Amino acid sequence: MMEMDNKLKIAVFHCGFVYSGGGERIVLEEVMGLRRLGYDVVCFAPTLDRKRCYPDFIDHVGVQTFLPQLPKWFPLWDAIAMTLSSVLAPFLALRFLDIDVFVGANQPGAWIAYCVAKVLRKPYVVYMNQPNRLIYPRKIDQETGWLTRKDYHVLNEIIQRIKRFVAWADRISFTGAEVMLGNGGYIAGVIEKIYGRKLELCPAGCHPQPREILRLNPHTAYVGSFKVGEVIIHKPYILITNRHEPQKKFEYVIEAMAQVAKVVPEACLLIPGTFTAHTPNLIALAEHLGIADNILFLGQISESDLQRLYQEATVYCYPAPEEDFGMGVIEAMAWGVPVVAWNKAGTTVTVSDGESGFLADPYKVESYAEGILRLLLDQNLRVKMGRAARDRVETLFSWDRHVRIMEGAIRQAVGEVVEVVEIPVRRPIATAVSEPRMVEVEIES
Repeated sequence: MMEMDNKLKIAVFHCGFVYSGGGERIVLEEVMGLRRLGYDVVCFAPTLDRKRCYPDFIDHVGVQTFLPQLPKWFPLWDAIAMTLSSVLAPFLALRFLDIDVFVGANQPGAWIAYCVAKVLRKPYVVYMNQPNRLIYPRKIDQETGWLTRKDYHVLNEIIQRIKRFVAWADRISFTGAEVMLGNGGYIAGVIEKIYGRKLELCPAGCHPQPREILRLNPHTAYVGSFKVGEVIIHKPYILITNRHEPQKKFEYVIEAMAQVAKVVPEACLLIPGTFTAHTPNLIALAEHLGIADNILFLGQISESDLQRLYQEATVYCYPAPEEDFGMGVIEAMAWGVPVVAWNKAGTTVTVSDGESGFLADPYKVESYAEGILRLLLDQNLRVKMGRAARDRVETLFSWDRHVRIMEGAIRQAVGEVVEVVEIPVRRPIATAVSEPRMVEVEIES
């Protein structure tokens, strides 16, 4: 590696910072991690919402936008910013003359990195959480829809009219990079099938907590209470931390809770996160099943409150059926909390079935409820699995490890010979499983 006085200057481009999602967290952690290693790193995106996207981190990282931001009240400000930044990408190069290497995270981050790097004749790396969903949607995206904001609908309309060009730009900007990185073994297999180029595995990370602060006494996850804001949280509780979007399929856990509540009536399901247009459907389903008192929607919470919820949780649930990775899974495991998820897609990489949690039969609610109940009813089993979960993420899914892999890719891109970080062989892509019909509840306007 180069000495500290010869560190590279790196620019990281992401698609946008408008909500607190896994992709956004990965980029923020990469920037902070590379800076800790001594690199001079700047971070840019077409669009930014400081209040909705990790407000505890975004100012610390110092994210900037490529172009001046329109006021938030301006119609379709997000879509306009993303479109203009993509179209003007080659002209943005003058702003980055002093950069040594670029990192493009997802689209249009990868496209902008490609254009700027080619103009300046500099190397670039791409990091992919997933294929471009507007070009290559998943089955679950087609069934439920995932464009929950007007801006995304507008972008989709534009892209579908010039889909051939966008598909070309998407492919060339990904495959033209010196190094392609993928978020874990499952999604790497999907991406390689689409783009025809091998990826280096760089799974997302977490901060494994010191063993001495974990709630591993058999009783601590089952009794007691604490406050989040003005809300009193009673244990035991099950936790979900995904965004409130249709393809995340919270319905599965809500339906499972109807079975869990019959056996453990004091158990509660906690769902933090900003309310969306989909949230009322989830609330109505809970009411329809007669378990509204067992489900608590907390709204947006701070990062410190989120970590407290992880720390005190009895079980963490991840119901998304086709998730590429699932960062909430490893964040819960970092606190010694076992996970219940589906035996399909990204969670087959992060969760070791029967050791750090349970992988339920897709998509059988009875199997999912059984996994939750086993952990609620057997305190010693929960402790054992919690310890295994924490140790698993420390070995395979820490941010330190992620950033070191990213650092190696960057130095490889500039022509250095680097030591390869060994990663366990990925699992094969799971066979698609048809989904049963979920209970639908109409909401009166």
